[in-house]
Amino acid sequence: IWVYFCSRIQVNPPTGFEDCLRWLKTSSTDPNILLIIKLVFQAIVYMIWKERNGRLHSSVSRPPQAIIQEVKQTIRLKLDPLSRNMRITSSSSLTYLGTWLSIF
Repeated sequence: IWVYFCSRIQVNPPTGFEDCLRWLKTSSTDPNILLIIKLVFQAIVYMIWKERNGRLHSSVSRPPQAIIQEVKQTIRLKLDPLSRNMRITSSSSLTYLGTWLSIF
């Protein structure tokens, strides 16, 4: 799931968890991409935890593509209000949501 998103954003994160946490701080020079990478990481950690609980407690599992779609929906829902606020307070040409939609 992480590889899917990183390949679309065209970044190469480290494989270790702690190294990845350090990398997140400076993963891109573009502030829109930087925020998107951080949000994707957070959403993936949450969705994998949620998937793990579903498998343990109800013996139900979903394919990775279903989790990817849920992450995409979660990120879109988070970026929409941030982008609306960004248009009001900034003259930036591309909003967070605009950047997201150009990638995915």
